[in-house]
Amino acid sequence: MTEATAVLLNDNGAAATAAAPTTGAAPTGAWNEGFDTDTSAYVTNKGWQTPSDVLSSYRNLEKFAGGSKNLVEMPGVDADSTAMDAFYGKLGRPATPDAYGITVPDGGDAELAGWFKQSAHKMGLTDKQASGLFNEWNGMASQRAEAGTAASQQQSEKAVGDLKREWGQGYDAQIDMGKRAVSALGYDEARLSALEDKMGTSEMLKLFATMGSKMGEPAFEGGDRSGSSFGVTPAQANQQISDLKMDKSFMDQYLKGNPDAVGKMTRLMNAAHGGR
Repeated sequence: MTEATAVLLNDNGAAATAAAPTTGAAPTGAWNEGFDTDTSAYVTNKGWQTPSDVLSSYRNLEKFAGGSKNLVEMPGVDADSTAMDAFYGKLGRPATPDAYGITVPDGGDAELAGWFKQSAHKMGLTDKQASGLFNEWNGMASQRAEAGTAASQQQSEKAVGDLKREWGQGYDAQIDMGKRAVSALGYDEARLSALEDKMGTSEMLKLFATMGSKMGEPAFEGGDRSGSSFGVTPAQANQQISDLKMDKSFMDQYLKGNPDAVGKMTRLMNAAHGGR
């Protein structure tokens, strides 16, 4: 029908086109009929066409949230300790610090482990979180301790090597004197290790060698007991020779051919010149 014909027939297309329903109005008998204005607008915005759409949306929400039984309301920024305790408890924090399943390793510090439990509980950590963090910490600390021990061993070996070069042929004798002092003083491994950490390897060995030398051989009859002439370094031997030359009593005995005095001077001369 042309527009002209429609005008003449007073039709205006009314017969061909049905009136559209008012926007936003629910058709009579629709599932959401009777909803208030806000609810109807909410349903329209969500795009829900049937009750099944609503149920599907809710099920997806539960899957996302892990089920309603796992939903935990976050406490506010001004929540008190009671509210925070309740919140941490819902997350899985044990009731008390001692309830953490944390085992102190052999040789571990029980006092430090106790502090860790108290701190973990204060921070609201779950048993799994606290145990995991504790194990990670111990692993890291163990690695650092092993690395430190290896470094100390290397430093000690280097210091011993340096002393061997410094003491030359007298090294073994110096160590023997050091052993004599250690035995006399009753030092054990723990005390020696502590002393070495504090003084350093070289200084510790020199200290005990010096103390051991003071426990050394008696001098010639009538002479002094200023120290041993065995196992000294060339520098030490030269110093002892100089000291003896200033000792009138010793030199009198030496010039008279006293066997003890001559023997001591001979040993020192040999040590000073590397046994030549």
